[in-house]
Amino acid sequence: MNNWIGITGKMSAGKTTIAKQLIKEENNLIYINVDDFRRKKLEDELYIKELKQQIPPLRKYQVVTSIDLNKYIYKYKKYMKRYKKILYKHLLLYLSNLKNKQILVEWALLINDHLDKYFRKIIYVDIKDEIAINRLKKNSDLKISEIKKRLKEQKIQRFKKEVKEKILIIDGERTVNMEQIKEFIKPMKCKFTLSNNKKKAIWEVTHQCNYQCSYCMFSCNYKKEERELTTEECYHVIDELVKEGFTQLKITGGEPFLRKDILEILTYASKRLETDISTNASMITENIVKKLNNLSLKMIHVSLDGTKEQHESVRGKNTYERTLKGLEALKKSKNKIRIGTVIHANNENDLEGVIKNSIDLKASEIIFSIMDLMHSEDKTLGKKEPNHILIKKIKVLKEKYKDSIIVNLNFDDQPSYVTKCPGGNHFIFIDNLGRVSPCTWIYEKNKDFISKQSLKNETLQNVLSEENLKQFICGKKAGICYGEI
Repeated sequence: MNNWIGITGKMSAGKTTIAKQLIKEENNLIYINVDDFRRKKLEDELYIKELKQQIPPLRKYQVVTSIDLNKYIYKYKKYMKRYKKILYKHLLLYLSNLKNKQILVEWALLINDHLDKYFRKIIYVDIKDEIAINRLKKNSDLKISEIKKRLKEQKIQRFKKEVKEKILIIDGERTVNMEQIKEFIKPMKCKFTLSNNKKKAIWEVTHQCNYQCSYCMFSCNYKKEERELTTEECYHVIDELVKEGFTQLKITGGEPFLRKDILEILTYASKRLETDISTNASMITENIVKKLNNLSLKMIHVSLDGTKEQHESVRGKNTYERTLKGLEALKKSKNKIRIGTVIHANNENDLEGVIKNSIDLKASEIIFSIMDLMHSEDKTLGKKEPNHILIKKIKVLKEKYKDSIIVNLNFDDQPSYVTKCPGGNHFIFIDNLGRVSPCTWIYEKNKDFISKQSLKNETLQNVLSEENLKQFICGKKAGICYGEI
């Protein structure tokens, strides 16, 4: 998500003064005043050509000035609409090219012209119309009638819920609290983002695992937890997800196929939700593949980290052959097979070899991720290459092998910024006991936000209504991430 901050409000409300003070105190901010930007664009030949195509009266001018332009856009609504479309196209392109930067954009019509969806946070500076008019009388050539007309346009006409959650209203008639503003715009880093407003759950159906991956965020082991949900209780969890509007489900563990009823759970889930499963493939046999072929799964995700030496350096001894045997059986799968490779110190220089191996195994896709050393005592396992170098290498390999396999990655140059954290509303994590947390990172890093009630015998609505989960929702609206890594 773009790390753009908008500052808006009425004319003469003091937004420019606040913006300049903020730039002075926060030297990592890049300041863009849209009024200055649009005047500067009048020197751009291609921009002028577009304006003349859409606003025919401008064609008579060899050089188009702000006065010439304003003469038509403020008189004719159709020309104003066309002008804004061109202006905003060029503005958004310019901002997008300032990659990985925190940008402060000042524009009076940012909200009313529906640009707020591009911004992570918005500061709105408000004053009474009478005060704005008195200030403008001294400093503006505009007539009073024109001032009133523009002030009317600059009022917030809409206050949709999604805008309210990311807007800070400042009273321009009082002393501004800069510390409050700086705290408000502080970026939130996030590992999870969801597209198209879909609701997704990740479900650890068992804590039991036959591997001992050094970076396992849940510290799974082979010991079976007797309190884990029964088959019928698992059906209840799925029903609750459907009832609350969830559409996507990722089943994980532990190793899910250690559950004797995993095929029944997958059958029930896949008929109601877009379902995929993550596995180490060690329990997969040809018979299981035949049964999986009767289901419609989004994909079967298998963890494989390269050669035997590379794989077992992080997943434990005697794991490579077992995973490979399962992948051989999955060659007959009708469902998509995706290989997930965690980049670490022992395989970061052999990513191409990993891709070639995945092609040989008939996988449809390979996705790379970065090892987060959550519990590992051996910090030497962490990759040495910076993210941007790895991304560049993977992009080259993606192009090279595009006709043989889909190559993807789920990391970027950190930090990754989000407009709105999906945790607790559109994204939840469910553990093997049926307890709910707003996301997987929260579950691991902050035990205060794990539900006391369980979906074993409760509704999802009741579980999400617990005070500690409500506290999380309130905190994230204020830009707090309780699971920040």
